[in-house]
Amino acid sequence: MSNKIESTVILKCAPNKIEEFKIAVAELIKETVKEPGCELFRIFQNNEKPDEFILWEIFTNEWAMQEHMKKEHEKKYFALGLFEPLSAIHHSEIN
Repeated sequence: MSNKIESTVILKCAPNKIEEFKIAVAELIKETVKEPGCELFRIFQNNEKPDEFILWEIFTNEWAMQEHMKKEHEKKYFALGLFEPLSAIHHSEIN
């Protein structure tokens, strides 16, 4: 079994904040993919519910994920208050 940390998170954007959310998340993605241990960090918009977004992330291990959560760009993103998490699924790839 891999030590990778893999998650899919559903986020609900605050009312009338979708464009602001997209700008903030573009900056978050740009910085997060540079982090050591970040293998994948992508965010998708739900076509049927435009105020919902899907975060798909993979980090090499628990340490890399914990370091990610401490980064200033991560804290700044959460502090904006543009979304609320609806669900989080932690998963592992089957080989």
